[in-house]
Amino acid sequence: MDIRKSKLFITFLIILLIPILFVLINRTLHKDEITIAVGGVDGAYYSYALKYQKLLKKEGVDLKILTTQGSLEAQNKLLNKEADFAFIQGGTEFKDKGLFALANIAYEPVWIFYNEANITSLSEFEGKKIAIGGKESGIFPVATTLLLANKIDESNSELLHLSSSKASKQLQAKTIDAMFYVASADSKLVEKLLQAPDVRLMDFTNSADAYKQYFLKKHKGFYVLKLEAGGFDFRKNIPKTTHTLLSKKSILSTLNASDEMSRLLLKVADKVHQDAGMFHKEYTFPNAKMLKIEQHRASIEYFKEREYFYERLTDFWTAQSLNYLHNFVLIFFLPILMLFAFFVEVIVPTAHWYSRRKIVVWYDKINAIDTGIEQLSPEEAKAKREEVEQILQKVRAMDDIPAFHMEEFYALQNQISNILDDLQKMIKP
Repeated sequence: MDIRKSKLFITFLIILLIPILFVLINRTLHKDEITIAVGGVDGAYYSYALKYQKLLKKEGVDLKILTTQGSLEAQNKLLNKEADFAFIQGGTEFKDKGLFALANIAYEPVWIFYNEANITSLSEFEGKKIAIGGKESGIFPVATTLLLANKIDESNSELLHLSSSKASKQLQAKTIDAMFYVASADSKLVEKLLQAPDVRLMDFTNSADAYKQYFLKKHKGFYVLKLEAGGFDFRKNIPKTTHTLLSKKSILSTLNASDEMSRLLLKVADKVHQDAGMFHKEYTFPNAKMLKIEQHRASIEYFKEREYFYERLTDFWTAQSLNYLHNFVLIFFLPILMLFAFFVEVIVPTAHWYSRRKIVVWYDKINAIDTGIEQLSPEEAKAKREEVEQILQKVRAMDDIPAFHMEEFYALQNQISNILDDLQKMIKP
């Protein structure tokens, strides 16, 4: 193999190895441990996190689950950088704090359990003991919103900040009259309370649409869901009658997670939440509809293209590295290559033409003199010699000729010298 071929082979090998080395190194640079803030261990968020944990393990990421009192505390965990992601309740989002939404992942009905018969309106809870969730829970703002709409507050009722598990026990022990709970139908606590004797579920059949319209005007949206009789347990007929419920949505959120990790969480969310649920059809969730806080750029990209080309061919992290390299080539390298090609094919030839034309102009004048030199008389030849000598002086005075035109430049001078010799012979035969 000659030296030229060896150089070409080495160049080709380097061009091939650089992207391979980039992918091999880049795919290992992601975090291998992240934290997600959830509610209590009895809630649906915790159950979701366990499923996320199992799926993320397959991608080389350990998910640590951080329990909290609820949505408000979970968001504080994000802001304090104690968690990378969090499940939060729609309607409790911290606005203007820099948090980002990745997706809506489930409906979260507002479950209002009570232990007295014939309650048909929230206004009938006035004067009673009501558990409205911890102050950092997502239950607290929802309960407060609904109760205040019915003119119920601490001045006329006993509002208790109890955890959901404590409220559940006290409700069944009849030491409190009612409790608010916001969670998906997957919550173990919901199922337990629906089966508890003497515990009833608030039905909004006659008022759900009114609440929805009322709160829409106040930019506090509720969804309306229907829980059919026997929906939880058909054989035991739980619940015994059909109920209409008010609902929020649960949201997967982050503060500063990377685009790649956020995309991975969304892919995991797709697998966990895409199945049909008690209150929604298959593939309803996750979605990015009507998010109240800014949507993360990785989420925007994900819902445009849920699967990159490279994700169909290889593992997630290799695919991200390949996609990054692909975008780099398209966004940076290809334009540079096009500019280089434009420079080589247009700018350089134009520069050559511009610099060469300085020489060509003198060639045209000299050739015009040379063409009619044989017909000159001695007197005419003498005059022409003076003219050619002036041309030679001007040509030699040119100092801006590029190196790649030097051969033509010196050839021009030689031609002028030859013409001067011919003219001299005509003057002195």
